[in-house]
Amino acid sequence: MSELVTDDVFNRLPERYQNRARQIAARVAEIDSVLARAQPTAVRDAVLRLRGQLRPQPDIALTEVASEFRLACSDLPEWAISETTNDYLGGRVENHTGQFMPTCAEFARHARWIIRPFIAERASLKNEAARLLQRAEDEARRFRIEMERADPKLKERTAALMRSVRASPAKAHSGQPHQGITDEMREKLDALRKPRPEQPSRLLETRVVKGARSFRSGS
Repeated sequence: MSELVTDDVFNRLPERYQNRARQIAARVAEIDSVLARAQPTAVRDAVLRLRGQLRPQPDIALTEVASEFRLACSDLPEWAISETTNDYLGGRVENHTGQFMPTCAEFARHARWIIRPFIAERASLKNEAARLLQRAEDEARRFRIEMERADPKLKERTAALMRSVRASPAKAHSGQPHQGITDEMREKLDALRKPRPEQPSRLLETRVVKGARSFRSGS
């Protein structure tokens, strides 16, 4: 249990979620038992069965095949190794001609495809266990909100607040009103402005005008 849900988290869970945590722990233990690693003898027996019915891969010694199969299948359960052997011998493996022994990688890949549903279920259960406390807190929060919304006093206060908002007149704008400039003030401001000297036109200095002059003088 401690691997999935720590003791402090478990003690904070409601009883219903504690029961679910126990169910998850029991199912994960079952899956771990199903996925227990096989003994090396199981891999050896599978290789001998394949060798008895299928031709070996060219230029590969049987002793090397057995060694590589043990390494590739070291983390696989015995029943998956047996089922994979049956699938190859029974012609139930896609893209296998049924003539040559599969390579160790092909064999291990098919075995992992067989156990993939158990691995996926185990990962899903672990993820659920990690989120049990969050689910419980979210549920409690939703329950409190529903209870508050169902409270007649809250409904009355909300209705009274809405009535007061609709009945109150619109507030006047509290900002300072715009004050226009009088003619007398405008004259004073104009008197304070310094007169700017008239700037001579630079149009005659542009390249367009100079070019036109050169064209006329040349013509």
